[in-house]
Amino acid sequence: AFDKMEVLYIKEEAVEEDNPPIKLKNNWFTRQFESFTGMYGMPVYSEFDPTAIVAPFYLLFFAMCLGDAGYGIVLFLFGLMLNKGWVKFAMFEGLGNIISILGAGTIVVGTVLGTFFGMSLYEASWVPQAVKNFMIVGDVEVPGLGVFNIQMLLALGIGVFHICLAMTVKAIGYTKRFGFRQTVSAWGWLLLIVGGLITAILGAAKLVSPEIISWAVIIIGIVSALGIYVFNTPGRNPLMNIGAGLWDTYNMATGLLGDILSYIRLYALGLAGGMLGGAFNSIATMVLGENPNIGTWAGFIIILVIGHVLNLAMSALGAFVHPLRLT
Repeated sequence: AFDKMEVLYIKEEAVEEDNPPIKLKNNWFTRQFESFTGMYGMPVYSEFDPTAIVAPFYLLFFAMCLGDAGYGIVLFLFGLMLNKGWVKFAMFEGLGNIISILGAGTIVVGTVLGTFFGMSLYEASWVPQAVKNFMIVGDVEVPGLGVFNIQMLLALGIGVFHICLAMTVKAIGYTKRFGFRQTVSAWGWLLLIVGGLITAILGAAKLVSPEIISWAVIIIGIVSALGIYVFNTPGRNPLMNIGAGLWDTYNMATGLLGDILSYIRLYALGLAGGMLGGAFNSIATMVLGENPNIGTWAGFIIILVIGHVLNLAMSALGAFVHPLRLT
């Protein structure tokens, strides 16, 4: 338009100082989760778009918190009906795709966790053994620590991986924006935690010799200590850097422990929803009795429908909120 007007103008790429409007670029699947990114605030022009990482983890976290394959089927169908226009709710307008995606993920994860409308799939005789082989149920013994529920350990393991990934993204993102000299401390913590964890796993699995493990521990300890305590703020008094590093160590140690333990909610919410669904099943079965008739069948169906609708509503609300916290 300016060319046709013979107007002199300047055209150049936007920079962060311009505070340009943000439009995210993602594929179809990731684009469904952009609204979650927007809840935290859109990234500025030079920042990393985290939606590609938010999408798979939010889907996994939601599915684990809901944790019931039957409820996943209901959500999947509800999302399809919203898309088709068969049902209309103003609060769910435009959310049919994401609801169906979350429902599909819950079907898969709920099956792996062995719960279907409050029933244990692992104990059900009608479930093929081939399907049961993929289920993560029961307890497992951790040498030297005791016996723990395997789903709880799975939640904690996912938490450790998620936090390590977050620390990696932080180090890379900050380095890109502010330069390596300003992010030495972040790289030191990343080397100490992620490098130490990898070294411990390799040592426990006996994939490398004890001598290599010893040298790896020494190198990781020295390099990370220099980054955390000596070079964390370039150009500042080394004694102040050491003091800041010690304070950072306290915050990191207490914060990491609390953050990792907070992932237990992935197990606890799914367990609570499954137990409440099972309670409604038991109440309905008691009403049905040993000699059912039309009246007891009606009571059985009413209790099941109302109970599971209520449980699904409460569980879905928790499964929506808590993954946001973990993200």
